Amino acid sequence: MSRGNHLKLTLILSLLTLLLWEAPLLSQERFRKSPPYPEPLAELKLPEIKPSFLTNGLGVAVIHRDDLPVISLKVIIFAGESPSLRELPGIATLTANMLSRGVLYLTSSQIEEIIESVGGSFSIYTYPDYSVFSFTFLEEFLDNALDLMSKMMLRPTFLKREIENIKRIMYYDLREKNKDPEFVAERQLGRLLFRNHPYEKSTFNEDVIKNLNQRALVSFYDRYYRPNNSLFVLTGNLNLQTAIRKVSSYFSTWRRKELEHPSVPPLKPYDKEKICLIDLPEAKDSTIYLGNIVSPLSGQDVFPFIVLNQVLGGTHTSRLFMNLRESKGYAYYAFSELDFFKNCSVFFVKAKVRPEVTYSSIKEILREIDKITKEEIPSSEIEQAKSYLIGNFPLQIQTFDKLSSRVSEIKALDLGEEHWSKYYENIMLVSSERVFETARKYPLLTPVVVIVGDKNIIIDHIQEFEEVFVYDNKGILQYTIKKGEDE
Repeated sequence: MSRGNHLKLTLILSLLTLLLWEAPLLSQERFRKSPPYPEPLAELKLPEIKPSFLTNGLGVAVIHRDDLPVISLKVIIFAGESPSLRELPGIATLTANMLSRGVLYLTSSQIEEIIESVGGSFSIYTYPDYSVFSFTFLEEFLDNALDLMSKMMLRPTFLKREIENIKRIMYYDLREKNKDPEFVAERQLGRLLFRNHPYEKSTFNEDVIKNLNQRALVSFYDRYYRPNNSLFVLTGNLNLQTAIRKVSSYFSTWRRKELEHPSVPPLKPYDKEKICLIDLPEAKDSTIYLGNIVSPLSGQDVFPFIVLNQVLGGTHTSRLFMNLRESKGYAYYAFSELDFFKNCSVFFVKAKVRPEVTYSSIKEILREIDKITKEEIPSSEIEQAKSYLIGNFPLQIQTFDKLSSRVSEIKALDLGEEHWSKYYENIMLVSSERVFETARKYPLLTPVVVIVGDKNIIIDHIQEFEEVFVYDNKGILQYTIKKGEDE
């Protein structure tokens, strides 16, 4: 073979080799830019959650599960902190916690022993709209559990010494939580977003606990702890007929009483950005909570907003995380969330960043939000978000506790079948156009921004803001710093 022909053959082989190597790379690149449409989903069979009602108005709902010998009982009282007296925020929390601290013929320690004897766990949570008692136990002890719960609901003793014990626990619990930057930031964001509104009572600080008293507690209990203001959600190996019969045998003597809930006015979102700083000495990082009221979310906007949130900051692959952490290296994490309440929704972003990039991080968050309100999200990104939300939904209800908690929230906030049996359908119907229309409707670019960290470190890195309101960790305004002014 001549030298010229040899060179031509070598060149052809080299080109073929290059093409063979590049073809998979080009294919992978096209795949990254245009991810495949989600595969057809397996049918998700969800139980109905329509409750039946006893003659005294007590609602009972059952979610049948026979894969574990356990029953999860959620007792929902449709009264949280919002109906507490303005001068006594925290009374709903105290009332709920007192129900396990002594009943007729049983002390608090005896109640704990019974819970242990049925292989159970017991917890209490108080939200702005409702209170929930969560009791999980072995199914063979259903009667024992209902008997104990009936004593808690119908025969609490509210002894003064136990009230003082719970007040002490509440006080030191808040003191301890006030060392957590995330807790402090989220609570302060709530105080400002819920300003002069009944929901603000759920953000009380430890100083008000000393004002709580037995008389106010008994009054709150008598007014709101009624069967026609309650719902039982049981998850486990039982049917609705059995549940109604069992619950009725222990709660039929619970007396119905007509009651009126105080009216809860609509919340107004902020129409101007507000920057707040809370000094947490020796904190190494800046914790940022940034958000606004986005209510009322009309029915047609809820699911586009859920998809919008997923694109913006729902997971580690969403825009905020990829920008602030993966691209710029500003943040340890950056996520967004959408919280539902009975009378509003709250959209917020949370991030933990290096102090020296606090200002830059907030501006980047706002830039990402601005982009989502001015540019339509590509359909491929919308489909990825929808695929994640639909695929993740079964994981949110895979355990007894998660399942019953999800159902309890839906019933307590009156979210309806749209968030349960029609969840898949509603997510699938969301389009890029609908997300874009929804994003433009709500005040996402005039948020309250709460920064928690060591003031001595952070202050030099937020001087570009026109005005910064400085609070203590109890939510009390200390002073204001304006741009160009010394502290």
